[in-house]
Amino acid sequence: MFYRSLGFLFFIALTLCVFTMNSFAGSGNLPVTQVPPVYSKPEPLTNSTFHSDLQLPRSTAIIPVAPDALHREQLVQRLSHRLYRDRMMMSASQNPQTTTAPTAPSDATAAQPAQVPDSERFQWKSALSQAMTFLWIEHAFRFATEAGTRAELKGPFFKDWFTSIRRTRGWRDGDPMLVNYIGHPMQGSVTNYIFVHNDPQSRTLEAGFSKAYFKSRMKAMLFSTVYSTQFELGPLSEASLGNVGLMPSRTSKHPSAFVDLVVTPTLGTVWTVGEDALDRWVVKRMEEHVENRVVRLLVRGFLNPSRSFANVLRGRYPWHRDGRRL
Repeated sequence: MFYRSLGFLFFIALTLCVFTMNSFAGSGNLPVTQVPPVYSKPEPLTNSTFHSDLQLPRSTAIIPVAPDALHREQLVQRLSHRLYRDRMMMSASQNPQTTTAPTAPSDATAAQPAQVPDSERFQWKSALSQAMTFLWIEHAFRFATEAGTRAELKGPFFKDWFTSIRRTRGWRDGDPMLVNYIGHPMQGSVTNYIFVHNDPQSRTLEAGFSKAYFKSRMKAMLFSTVYSTQFELGPLSEASLGNVGLMPSRTSKHPSAFVDLVVTPTLGTVWTVGEDALDRWVVKRMEEHVENRVVRLLVRGFLNPSRSFANVLRGRYPWHRDGRRL
C-alpha cells in the first residue's frame, strides 16, 4: 500500500513537471534556449556650436534594451539630427559671410595691374609749374641785364626764331667759362631737383652706390635735358625771345652753339650728385655735433645751392630736407 501511494505521488509530480515545461515553452515568443538581445545605447552627436536640449547623457554601461525602447531611441536620434540640421541652416542664412567660401578672382580682375596710389605717383602738375616759374625767372634776368636781348624782341617772331635754330652750330658760343661751366650746370642741377622733389620715390634717397639712387638721377637728367633744350631752342627760349644766334656777336660767329645743350644736363647731373654727397657725408655729420640752428641752416644752404633754389620754387625754406628736421 505504501509503495502504491509513493508511485502514485511520483506519477503526479512527473505529470506536473511535464505540464509546467510545456506551458512555459508555449507562453513566450522566444524559445527557452534563447536570451533577449543586448543593445548598446548610441552616443548622441556632439555639436561645437549649439548645445541642444535633446542630447541625451552619455552611457558608460551596456544595458539591455527592449525592441520598443530601441524604437524610441532611434526616433529621438532622428529628431536630434533634424534639429541640428535646422539650426545649421538657420545659422548659414543669418551669417552668410562666415559660411560661404571666398570666391576666386576672375581672370579679368586678376589680369588688371595694381593701381598706384596718387601719393606715390610723379607730381607732373607741380613739377611743370615749378619749371615754368624757373623759366620766367631766367628770362626776366636776361631781359633785365642784356640790352641786345631786349633789342631783338622786334621783328617777325616765327621767321627769326626758325632762322636762329638753323644757325646753331659749333661748340663755343662766345660766353665766358663761368657761364658755360658753372652757371649752366647749376641750371641743370636746379631742374634735376625739381624732378626729384616731385617724385615720391626719389625725394628721400641719399647719395650712394644703389641702383635706385642712380636710376632716379638718370630720370632727373632726362627731365633736365628736355628743359635745357626748350630753354635754348624751344618756343619760349633764347632763340625765340631775343633771337640768340640770329646775328654774330662780338665774341663768336655762332652765338647759338651746342655747348649749352650738352653741358647743362650732363654736368648738371654731376653737380646734383656732388650736392647729394656733401649733404650726406658733410652736412649730416655736422648736424650730429652742432645744435645751433642758425649754423645748421647756413651750412645746408651754402653747400647745396641748387637744392636750396629748388626748395624756394616749391614754396619751402631753402634749408628744407624731406624726411629730416633742421
